Amino acid sequence: MSAAGGGGGDTTTTTTATATATTVEDVMQITPLGAGQEVGRSCHLLSFRGYTILLDCGIHPGRSGLDALPFLDTVELSSVDLLLVSHFHIDHAAGVPYLTEKTDFRGRIFMTHPTKAVMRVLLSDYIRLLPEAAASSSQSQSQSQSDRLLYDESDLESCCDKIELVDFHQVVEHEGVRFWCYTAGHVLGAAMFMIEIGGVRVLYTGDYSLEEDRHLVPAEVPKTSPDVLVMESTYGTQKHEARDVREALFTSTVERVVQRGGRCLIPVFALGRAQELLLILDEYWAEREDLRRVPVYYASKLATRALRVYQTYVNMMNRHVQNQMDVMNPFRFTYVRNMVDDVDDSGPCVVLASPGMLQSGVSRHLFERWCQDPKNGVIIAGYSVEGTLAKKLMSEPEEVQALDGRALQRKCAVVSISFSAHTDYKQNSEFVEATSPANIVLVHGEKNEMLRFKNQLGQQATKWSRRPTISAPELGQPVLMRFRRDRTVAVSVPDNNKKRRRLSGVLVSKNLRGALYADDELAESSSLSVATLEQRLRVRLAPAAAAALPAALQNTFLDVVLQHDKDDDATLVVCGCVKVKVVDDRLELVWRASPFADLVADAAACCALQARAFPQTNIAAPCCDSSSADVVAPVVSLVRTALVEQFGDDNVNPPDEKKTTEKQKKEEKKKNDDGDTNVEEEEEEVPRRRTELLKLQVAHDEARAVCTLFQHEDDLPAYRFSVDVASEDDALRQRLLKLLNRVLRASTPLETYYPQKKTKTPPRAGPFLFPS
Repeated sequence: MSAAGGGGGDTTTTTTATATATTVEDVMQITPLGAGQEVGRSCHLLSFRGYTILLDCGIHPGRSGLDALPFLDTVELSSVDLLLVSHFHIDHAAGVPYLTEKTDFRGRIFMTHPTKAVMRVLLSDYIRLLPEAAASSSQSQSQSQSDRLLYDESDLESCCDKIELVDFHQVVEHEGVRFWCYTAGHVLGAAMFMIEIGGVRVLYTGDYSLEEDRHLVPAEVPKTSPDVLVMESTYGTQKHEARDVREALFTSTVERVVQRGGRCLIPVFALGRAQELLLILDEYWAEREDLRRVPVYYASKLATRALRVYQTYVNMMNRHVQNQMDVMNPFRFTYVRNMVDDVDDSGPCVVLASPGMLQSGVSRHLFERWCQDPKNGVIIAGYSVEGTLAKKLMSEPEEVQALDGRALQRKCAVVSISFSAHTDYKQNSEFVEATSPANIVLVHGEKNEMLRFKNQLGQQATKWSRRPTISAPELGQPVLMRFRRDRTVAVSVPDNNKKRRRLSGVLVSKNLRGALYADDELAESSSLSVATLEQRLRVRLAPAAAAALPAALQNTFLDVVLQHDKDDDATLVVCGCVKVKVVDDRLELVWRASPFADLVADAAACCALQARAFPQTNIAAPCCDSSSADVVAPVVSLVRTALVEQFGDDNVNPPDEKKTTEKQKKEEKKKNDDGDTNVEEEEEEVPRRRTELLKLQVAHDEARAVCTLFQHEDDLPAYRFSVDVASEDDALRQRLLKLLNRVLRASTPLETYYPQKKTKTPPRAGPFLFPS
């Protein structure tokens, strides 16, 4: 790791340093545990850089018991850090109490204020209706009562105590993960979450709507482009009609049913779209005096509590409702009555009853009572999930099955008018173009609709400046995306040091942020400390092997120094870090663990094993032993042999001095003036004297090069060599330099690099023997 300082004085500045390691790519994985090519039990697992986040945890309205839950058993829930809940609908939030009370989940839970308030009310009602819904489900016949009832009121109470609240646009940070939320416009308190992990942003839309209705503002469009967009695709390529057209069709259908003396049933969820439809009917009844004789009922035990919630959070609704609040509460309806017990259906009436998909409850009982009268009518005003009676009715079957198993003739009229606050294709494509994400993951949509949407969106994306990758995963199918990790850390360097220098320390990464600490700073600045590990290796050696070992080490390493310890025992120090000594018939290697010292110790151990196996081969080594009479000849011979083997005997000859070019002469003069060019420019140069040992001319095609071998003197070891290559062909010159440097490295011992001191290499030990 390197850093540069600048300026003058003795102050200390913080400078950014970039790691020299290759770029690291992290893989983000998004897996739908629910709502993957289906609608219902929304739950998506986001895993990235050691963090695990769940997005929503709902149940499937068309299923019961454990079968209605997301695939939570495929996840190590104890490792999940966060659960972010987008809104209070059953298919997004009803699994939260099960997750917190019946599993190993120990993470934090966040949702908006209205979402928590309404979820508490809705799930209490859901618990009350669970036994009836489970009894009517054919899937639950083999399940026990405890499996069908996922949780009880005490579980819900305990779950709500663990929920933390977040305001729109409030930035929350959890151990390096940052997130905030935008208005989603789907229902009161619905939120889109923007999650940032190490600079990578993921936007989860949940259910959202860009259309303003009678009481809610439309969804916000974030100004910051996300790297990943996880978005709903409920309506696929369908396009909604204009709101005023749908409202006119809705009111005219209701009027037609009651004018012919029928009863009009409108299945709705207790909170959400019900308030929108009640506003429409109350306003229409106020305009039509002839309809006021027909009662409009809101069949919900939650009506009073719902009114209180909407009054509390009126500041989150649109300007139309807020202005009305200054005069009167728009949710105190004039022509809508709360149905406390049973409805008086002796004459025409309109009833809005929950649940919205007719699985059970009041809406299911009223449907079974009225469905065989052709004067009556049912208006499906929201989205219906596969497996529910509401979805089946949209195909207008002649016969339906009652909760008690009876077959009922369906003679009532069925009309579908969608007031579902989900985006259509036009809104979705406009949102994608406005946010310009790099990756899109489609969720919350039936398979055919989702795949059609994916294909059409991909075709439209060819016209955009940034074309995203689009995925439509099935349940449990992970989507993998790669992102580069920012490899920068903050270090402190003195301002008065203008030269680039090497820094060393311990790199500590916490919450995706890195800092470089010196060993003495580590304990003060973190919970870590530096420990030194001393390692010892013992090898049994015969006297002959012990006698051969010093020569074997000197043949391998340049830096072998003889020392004596306090007991006056001879010890060899190899490369300044590994101590080697023989005690009795055992060789002992001692070193402090580090990557370099471990490498040297391994090589020294190999030398010992080699000396033990073949002691006679290590006694003399003329190319490396300084006591040898001739240390030059073997190196000269190796250089000449390498050139001949590479280029052929005819192409390697002594140079013709007359043909030496002026450029080669200038280069040679500069080399002799400068000395060894391998010394870094910024280091203190050491004076060197060189003796020319060999000069050969190499011919390759039309190119020529002159290779010169030098021996260095001036207190350096007598076997220190270097090469110089002069040629007008740069490719040939580089090839020869690489070849000859490899030859020199193979023919001389290893050197030790001393980064702390700019000194000459320490003197080499002379020949010696361990005491026998």
